[in-house]
This record gives sequence, C-alpha cells and structure tokens, in this order.
Amino acid sequence: MNIKNNCLIKTSPIKTSCTYLLPFFLFLCLPINLMALANDSEQALNLEADNADIDDLKGISVYTGNVILTQGSMVIKSAKLTIHLDKNRDLEKAIASGSKNKLAKFKQRPEGKKTDFFARAETMIYYLQKDKIHLLKQAYINQNGDTFSGDKIIYDTKKETVAANTSKKSSNSRVRVTIQPKRKK
Repeated sequence: MNIKNNCLIKTSPIKTSCTYLLPFFLFLCLPINLMALANDSEQALNLEADNADIDDLKGISVYTGNVILTQGSMVIKSAKLTIHLDKNRDLEKAIASGSKNKLAKFKQRPEGKKTDFFARAETMIYYLQKDKIHLLKQAYINQNGDTFSGDKIIYDTKKETVAANTSKKSSNSRVRVTIQPKRKK
C-alpha cells in the first residue's frame, strides 16, 4: 500500500479499510445507465472483487476476480472491471471484461418496465458522457423477450436504439434479431 497526500495510490488484494476507497465509490455513484429506475442512482453502490488496484493520479481503478457491482436494480458481473475518470474526476468510461467461456453480464430494470434489461459480451464498454454501451464479441441483448446478437452491439441508452453488426473476419457470423409480438391487452 502506497499513500501520498492521504490518498491511496494502489492496493492489492483488498485487505485495507474501505475508508481509502470511498472517493472512488463516490465517483461510481454517478448514474451507470440513463434508462435505469429513477431511484437506482440514489441507492448505495456495492462492489465486490478479489483484488483492487487504484491509481488516484491517473484516475484509473481496476477490480479483478469475480467482480460484482450492484446499485439498485443494476448488477454488473465480470472477471475484470476498469473505471476511467476524466480530468474533472467524472466517470468517463467503465470497461467490464469476461472471457469466451464466462461473459461479462449486465442486468437492470428500466424505468416503467416490468422486466429487466439483460446484456452480455466478452467486453462491455460504457461511455457515460456519450450515453452508449458497446458490447464486443459474443454480444447479446434481451429486453422483454426481444433479442439482438452479433459480434458488436452499440446500445444508445438515451435514444434506446440498437446497432448490431458482425466481424468481417467471420463468414458464419450474422446479426440475429428476435422481436416478440405485441401482447393484446
């Protein structure tokens, strides 16, 4: 553990007081997804990991080993979660990484919906300021039974739009979409 000016610079594995980690958790409390339940951003943020490496000077935090981040209805599970802060110390992007065999997963209850939004991919990159989530490799989204899959999916959280495509390297990979019929009331 290296402390300069009362700020924790790096720690691994987590065996220290959470007092030093509090500033980073506060940065993470920014709304993770604009489509979330209104009170999600008001809920406590909980993060579990086997290890944490935090570089206060660079604004980068890396959590590894069975990472679980929860806030209200939102749950992110991944092997690795990297948080990048911009020069103003605001959340710039969050990268959740999995593997071919164990994908990174995202779940959240959208405002006004009765079912959860699910996403999974080998890598998920959430750009807070751009209101977009990029799902890379084995990308999959499910909301209300409507599904989208492909090598790459870009989900615009503000406009609620999906753009999916496949890798040019893979001849057998295609975008797959399933839209459920509207249920009669």
